[in-house]
Amino acid sequence: MDKNAIEQAILAMARDTELLATIKAQPERARELLGVDQEWAEIIITGNRDRLRAVGLNDGLTILVSRWFKDDLNDSSSQGGFVVDESIPVPAAALPDNLVFAGGCSHVPDLLARPEIDPEVAVDRLLVGYEKLKQDLTAADPDVLLVSADCHFQSFDTGHFVIGTGDCHQGSMEFFKRPDLDLTLVGQRAFATALADAVRAAGQEVEEAPHVELDHGLVVPLRLILPRPDLPVIPVITQPARSFSPFNARRFGEAMRPIVEQSGLKVAFLATGGLSHWLDPGHFGGVDVEFDTYLLKLIETGRGLDMCSLEPFPLLEHGQYEIMNWMIMLGLVGPGVRGEVYAYEPMEASGGGWTVVNMDLAQAAAERNVKPAGHTEVQL
Repeated sequence: MDKNAIEQAILAMARDTELLATIKAQPERARELLGVDQEWAEIIITGNRDRLRAVGLNDGLTILVSRWFKDDLNDSSSQGGFVVDESIPVPAAALPDNLVFAGGCSHVPDLLARPEIDPEVAVDRLLVGYEKLKQDLTAADPDVLLVSADCHFQSFDTGHFVIGTGDCHQGSMEFFKRPDLDLTLVGQRAFATALADAVRAAGQEVEEAPHVELDHGLVVPLRLILPRPDLPVIPVITQPARSFSPFNARRFGEAMRPIVEQSGLKVAFLATGGLSHWLDPGHFGGVDVEFDTYLLKLIETGRGLDMCSLEPFPLLEHGQYEIMNWMIMLGLVGPGVRGEVYAYEPMEASGGGWTVVNMDLAQAAAERNVKPAGHTEVQL
């Protein structure tokens, strides 16, 4: 069942009071009158908000359904749980040409700065995941690597997403009293500028930063998986303290697809950040394993883009503000691509649910009988 068809069925009742009255009086006709299958007809006429929210319908629509069919002003029967609805078909993969690698991993500073605070076996399992991801990235042999992280200690001029357009980026983990954990990256100005232009042309706000001061968001993952020091890296920085929009994060990634396809470069994209992660007092150290599992299941089943349809509140409620970094990657990759979870560890001492995921581009390409990398050349 297509999500848009479910949404349109609900909107039809909102616009047509006679239709709504007929379905309430004759619920057995819901399937016929709404044009949905029997399962979704029953979900609607029973006011099952949890199932409706899980497929990305906005809360305004789902609460209408609850009030129409349950007359439940207090919404007492909804639990706010999320399930991966595998009855909705996975879209066919549509990888952009020239994308040779995509994945994601957490950038928890304690993994390098003080790993001893977490269980040793969990740290070891996580590091094994990073090593596998490094092998994947090395095998892909990219010409350039895009890495998304969120703003921690940097200061930018705007509240927009940021693309680092400089020829060099440097920094360290001095904020964690580890200036020895430093990193210097080579940039790729021409390609970064072309990406920024494409994002702007798509109606998205973007700041071009000639220098991105590196902190743990980039230092940790790149010290662990960067294949070689001379590989050009383009930082993509979100600023959740200033704006939080899952839709715009997805659109940001989608807007970069044409430039990736036209570049003639072998492009890799690494998303970094949580999953569960709170910094606010009273919440730090909490891990929402249930919601993390839901997000990873979406990615594993090729439904990662569905998380971009969730409203900001459930994501922030579950500590997922860093998930925007992943949404940019998923927007670039496109629908229907399955991820393989190499590691997931709930670590309360270091403050979150940490994970490592590889997106299976080869399998997605094989299913479409296309090569994962193209060879179109343009002058940047």
